[in-house]
Amino acid sequence: MRATKRTDHEKGTPEQAHARERFWQIFLPLLLICALLIAGFVLLLIYSGELGSSTEGIAAAALVAIALPVMLVFLVSLVILVALIVAVSKASAWLPGAGKQAFGVFRSIGAAAEDGSRAVLAPFVGVSQKLAELQGLFSALRSSWKKGIFR
Repeated sequence: MRATKRTDHEKGTPEQAHARERFWQIFLPLLLICALLIAGFVLLLIYSGELGSSTEGIAAAALVAIALPVMLVFLVSLVILVALIVAVSKASAWLPGAGKQAFGVFRSIGAAAEDGSRAVLAPFVGVSQKLAELQGLFSALRSSWKKGIFR
């Protein structure tokens, strides 16, 4: 196979390239559109000349006044969501090792609980086994008594 030269844009791991693409193609346009909508609402509210002259102007101002805080809340929640996504992607490096350790701890706890329950139930199993043997013996004696062997 022939080696091809890579450009500066192609350097790095596929995960790094995906992170760059995710930021530039998803997060940044979404943040810019939300910021532009909020700025447009604010400008509409400020520069609307007929705010007090008609019912339509008051309704438009009320709509902007209601929509603006909602947009700000959604923008903040979007930033928090992006931060959580980035934090989870950073934590994914150590998460499999920690998961394996937690699985080992839970497996050892389950094995200890199983051994403890076997130790607790061992006398009861022994007693029930002896009772079953006695019941078998009594049923054999009864059946032989009914057949007339002991008469």
